[in-house]
Amino acid sequence: MAEAFLQVLLDNLTCFIQGELGLILGFKDEFEKLQSTFTTIQAVLEDAQKKQLKDKAIENWLQKLNSAAYEADDILDECKLKHQLDRRRINMGVIIQRLSLSVTRLG
Repeated sequence: MAEAFLQVLLDNLTCFIQGELGLILGFKDEFEKLQSTFTTIQAVLEDAQKKQLKDKAIENWLQKLNSAAYEADDILDECKLKHQLDRRRINMGVIIQRLSLSVTRLG
């Protein structure tokens, strides 16, 4: 279960970073490292999920990791929203400048 959620989280992170924000801020190297880390985490999770039925400590660890993954997903959602709002503000600024120029030319 946790590995499936982490895959969704990784997919969301991939889309976000490969989008405009990644291009603007140049996250390519950091993203590749992060992707490698997530791949390693997924492998560990797969192994841990097989062992969780026999080991309560592993089961507890998986629950905590799953909770952390949900928190990371929430943070990613907040980053996406902030990016969208920033982009809209920039677009609105451009529109206002164009309108201002148009009004100036008319006057």
